Amino acid sequence: MLYNKNICNIICFIFLCKLIGQPVEKEPKTYFFGLIKIDSDSPYEDGYWLNKWFFSREFASPVNIVPIELRYGFGVTGKSKGTIASFGTKSFKDDPGKIRYEGDAIPISQGINNLYGTSIELDMGLVNIPSYAVGTSWINILTGVSYRTSTLVFPAEIPREEWGLINGSWDREAYFSPKLNEYLITTHFQYQPFNNWYVNFRYGYGIASALFYSPDRTEQIWDQSLRGSGSSSAGAIGLRFIFDTGLENRFSIGFDVRHSYTKIHSIDDPDEITPITRFDLSNYGFYVSLSAFYGGRKTIGDEAKIDYYRKDYIKALKKFKQFSAQFPSHSNSHRAEKYIADCEYKIPYKLMKQGLVLEESGKFNKALNMYQIAKSNVKNDSIVDDMINKRIEQIALLWMIKAEEMLNEGNYITAYNLVKTVSNFSIQGQKEIRRFKSWVILGEGKQYQELGFIGRAMGKYSEALELNTDLIYEIRSLQYQAGIQMARLADEADEFEEIQLAIYALETARELAGGIGSKNEKLLIDLKEKIKKLDDYKTRGLIDKKMDLGRDELLKARSDRLEIGLTVPQVEDLLGFPHEKILGNDGKNYDQQLWIYFMGQRSLHLSFHNFQLFKIEKL
Repeated sequence: MLYNKNICNIICFIFLCKLIGQPVEKEPKTYFFGLIKIDSDSPYEDGYWLNKWFFSREFASPVNIVPIELRYGFGVTGKSKGTIASFGTKSFKDDPGKIRYEGDAIPISQGINNLYGTSIELDMGLVNIPSYAVGTSWINILTGVSYRTSTLVFPAEIPREEWGLINGSWDREAYFSPKLNEYLITTHFQYQPFNNWYVNFRYGYGIASALFYSPDRTEQIWDQSLRGSGSSSAGAIGLRFIFDTGLENRFSIGFDVRHSYTKIHSIDDPDEITPITRFDLSNYGFYVSLSAFYGGRKTIGDEAKIDYYRKDYIKALKKFKQFSAQFPSHSNSHRAEKYIADCEYKIPYKLMKQGLVLEESGKFNKALNMYQIAKSNVKNDSIVDDMINKRIEQIALLWMIKAEEMLNEGNYITAYNLVKTVSNFSIQGQKEIRRFKSWVILGEGKQYQELGFIGRAMGKYSEALELNTDLIYEIRSLQYQAGIQMARLADEADEFEEIQLAIYALETARELAGGIGSKNEKLLIDLKEKIKKLDDYKTRGLIDKKMDLGRDELLKARSDRLEIGLTVPQVEDLLGFPHEKILGNDGKNYDQQLWIYFMGQRSLHLSFHNFQLFKIEKL
């Protein structure tokens, strides 16, 4: 019968741990007095959608260079104030001060068809200076030079007759068709929320030159004798769509909504062919763009954010650390460090939650492994550490109860192996492992006893008792049975150890049972007499053996003093009488003798002639 003093206490402790360690389930949010329930346990981290739409490329590499961007567009020249609907047939006239004249010159009359034009723009050598200087975050700032040329499609005819009445030099057939050439310093601001497109805002400021008149409405010819110069500024906003997001050098196509403002305030008119002293052009247009650029790809840091917001903190942590190693000077490296700290904090809770799911489904081995991984990831958080320890200890106690059941069923080895596993992670298993091991050894002793190896069985019983003193009654019962068994085999016992064991067994049996019967008492006396004789025999044998060894050692020592020429009496005094003596001529000639001495595994041969030693051999 097995004894378990702590079984009730263990069960109670497990029950309490179950109550204390049970996680509090998150209740769904309720609305309208509980009629509507919404589960708030989202598979995504808070801020998932905000990050996806606005900051999905927070850790992307910057766009370093835009070598070229080409734009072609269509625009309208009109008022600087008001709406497009207010651009009437007299746009310049209705916007005072846009075109200034000498004296009483009649303004140019323009219709709606005279306000449209086309332009070509070219941006070159845009460089992300902040990226090389201090690093950028989620926006790229690139600066370079721009060139723009523009013309009107249907220029207005000048009132040459009216102007000719004022100044004869103005009386010529011409069309007011300003051709602009602009040279700007341009800066692009790129915001890329997604991997395949980005928003582009640009602003440029620089100088402009203009030709005024064209002699023909359709021919692309301008009067080169009249020129103007001034300043120009332009701003635009638009979208860019990337062709292939996986390449290092990539291309994009897009469109812009653009506004420019050009002031031609310095006019070179040596021939005095125009009354115009100044004009300002306010242009609104729509442009299609084609550009090439380098950089701007997502990094492993952006992949880490995806994993983070999907609550895969372990994978996210690994990738964030890789990002920090690859991009130590990234402008958002401090954000990566925050994510790393947040992952390290949340990983234990995530793993513990997974462990609870496994535990509830009965997968205790996997649950334990998950708890241990969670515990190894705890950093300065005593709350989660205590919670994990309680779950681990509960599994340990459950397995200890299972081991006790196995022990009661006689499955000693299985029970011991289970407790040995528990001892690797619980002090409860460490405390009980000796007791369970004692039952394993006890079982081995039973097997030896059943097979008749009583000596080995008794050795196992002693070993088990040393580990667990509670086994004393169980072992005494087995020893009594062994004594009875040995009593039956005592007549056949002839080995010293077997007889000793039989005597011990019979005496133990007499002590346990209060007697063993007259037959077994006589057997006990006979065995003691037999062991006395065996003991005397063994003692004499040991003495003889020691004497032989001593003689051999003496012989070896003295053999080194032998010399050629010694006489027979001298050798006998030195070594003693030989073990064998052989005479020459078939035992008749005393003048020739061979003496043989045995020394362990070797022998000493001495040859005599005329009673004098003439040859020494060690074989």
